[in-house]
Amino acid sequence: MKKFFAVQLTALLLLLTSSIAFAAFEEKLEEGVDLSTIKKMAIAIPEFYKVSEREPTLEELTKDLSEAGIEASTLEIAPYEEVIAAIRRDTGIDVHSLEPAEAEKFFLKNVKHYADAYVVLTVANNSDKPWLFYYVYDAKTTKLIYTYSVQSRLLGHSAKDYFNTSKDFFRHFDDVAPQKLEGKERKAFQERQKEIRKSKSKIHRLDEKTGRNKVELVRKK
Repeated sequence: MKKFFAVQLTALLLLLTSSIAFAAFEEKLEEGVDLSTIKKMAIAIPEFYKVSEREPTLEELTKDLSEAGIEASTLEIAPYEEVIAAIRRDTGIDVHSLEPAEAEKFFLKNVKHYADAYVVLTVANNSDKPWLFYYVYDAKTTKLIYTYSVQSRLLGHSAKDYFNTSKDFFRHFDDVAPQKLEGKERKAFQERQKEIRKSKSKIHRLDEKTGRNKVELVRKK
């Protein structure tokens, strides 16, 4: 009898632990949205103000968000600076020369030419534990289509934590992308994702001498 209760207690603890882990994030898919149609996602300037020495600057956070996507996502990622360069090439306007409000407006007006969607990371860091929000918008309409937010006792005010959390976001976005598909269509979509991950794993293999990820080594230089 004691053994039976011990097993029950262990199962309950595992369930609670899993529930706590899953409760660390929340998501919302807007009605009628099919995320599987998104092939390319652009990175927009995050909404962020540095309050801790360990946190990245806005420029570093923008770059890290791009690199997290490139490393973890099966989507094609368009970094902010690449989109800005494309806008300058096609319009003659340097977004960097504009005031922040005008720069954002011009980015939103033109991003539809370079991606299917764009993501805005908002960092609420005015408490002990930061809260990260990832808002994904349709590039053509600029309407919100998906929201992912995360707050955890393990998430601190650091560039490393923000980077790893961003990778978690992109991985989870991959997981939910085919949920509107059914049968063979969903299976084919997931197979394509597997092939992309497989090809990326060859690029992101560990360096034989240092044991560290080669992409990570490049990122920190």
